[in-house]
Amino acid sequence: MSFGRRISAALSLAAVALLNACATAPQQAPLRAGDYSLSGRVLVRQANRADVLRLNWTHLGMRDTVRLETPLGQTVAELQLDPQRAHVQLGDGRAFEAADDVALAEQVIGVPLPLRQFSGWLRAEPGASAVAIERDSDARIVSMRDSGWLLSYSGYGAVESVAGPSLIEARQGDVVVRVKIESWLHGVVE
Repeated sequence: MSFGRRISAALSLAAVALLNACATAPQQAPLRAGDYSLSGRVLVRQANRADVLRLNWTHLGMRDTVRLETPLGQTVAELQLDPQRAHVQLGDGRAFEAADDVALAEQVIGVPLPLRQFSGWLRAEPGASAVAIERDSDARIVSMRDSGWLLSYSGYGAVESVAGPSLIEARQGDVVVRVKIESWLHGVVE
């Protein structure tokens, strides 16, 4: 084999190895019990305004990371929520931080949405202040009131083999937040 062919073969092998390395997804640490990650779409409607965004929500321990994107994938906002603070970085570079997640949501999106509680609502887990809980024949929550919000769960079923909520609507006054979950990844019991 000539020197030129050896170089060509070596470059070809290197290119294949590089492509394979790029195609291999990075390994994510397994989620613990109670942790989850989901993606879907969210509609926020208030009075004459409605926004539809892509939603990516990750709940790890006591921390939530929420990324909202336009339908074309441009980041609108990224929120970091933990017990001590709520922080949002907007796509235009502006940042806001507060200890009160409800006040932060109202300041940024104009809706007093209890973001920390929403993490449990996504899993159909009633908060300590939940009342008027209605369940279906399979004991799944169909509706409840929590912190002044009426929550309706009109979709359950296997979303990527997870039998959890797939369509959630939260209402308070003229504000409607509708979440359509398209993929779930739940933690496992260790």
